[in-house]
Amino acid sequence: MADKIPLKGLFDAGGNVTGLAEYRSADGDTLGVIHGGTGLATITANKLLTGNGTSAMSVEANLTFDGSSNTLTTPNVSITTAATLASAKVSDLTDNRVVLAGTAGELEDSGNLTFDGTTLAVTGNATVSGNLTVTGTVDSRTQITSFDPVMILNAGASGTVTDDAGLVFERGSAANVAIYWDESEDYFEFATTTDIGTDAIGSSAIDSTGQAAIKVGNITSTGNIQLTGTLQFDSGQTVNEISDDTSLTDGAATALVTENAIKSHVSAQASAFAIALG
Repeated sequence: MADKIPLKGLFDAGGNVTGLAEYRSADGDTLGVIHGGTGLATITANKLLTGNGTSAMSVEANLTFDGSSNTLTTPNVSITTAATLASAKVSDLTDNRVVLAGTAGELEDSGNLTFDGTTLAVTGNATVSGNLTVTGTVDSRTQITSFDPVMILNAGASGTVTDDAGLVFERGSAANVAIYWDESEDYFEFATTTDIGTDAIGSSAIDSTGQAAIKVGNITSTGNIQLTGTLQFDSGQTVNEISDDTSLTDGAATALVTENAIKSHVSAQASAFAIALG
């Protein structure tokens, strides 16, 4: 059905109706709000109207609606109650950046805090005021500094512990080394190993492939010292045994003799000398 054009009455100078005519926008004709109209002669495409009481409605320059894309466009929206949105798009936010509440509650983001669906990346400092629980691996590319003078490994262990505990050092193409408490043997071990420290809790046993060299200053022992190799001094002298050979016939240059061996040998020599003297 074609649009219908409203009619208006034509009046003479005395206010008498002399005829009828169609409304003409060229003549500035409008149908007022009080009579069911808008009070406007023309409305810009996609612009929304707002009321002004009985006065002509206003065409909002900053409020448009595109029916082809169902898009409502306005520079600012103020919502004083709860709103449920299926999705929201903010034009000044950047992909993969974490959204923050900025000044006066305005949404903003920062290139120093990003999340790509897998990795949360923080550029700068991060302060954790509570506990930090990591179920994966802590990957540090710089120095780790701790203000706590005591570091606890295997924290929270209870009952019979079977896990070895210590540090493993990766060395590229060279064999890894480890400093750890061997739970099955009840001693600390400095060893070479093929382990890389990824064993699960409850099955963590560092496999030693050999003993690693250790260089220290003074050693104070209140128990026994057991050597399975040689004892080498800075002078270059090597000791590979402590001999109790009372005859001292071996003549080894790498053996230390016991007090018993010296006493027995001297006694034997003294007896032989006394017999020789008659």
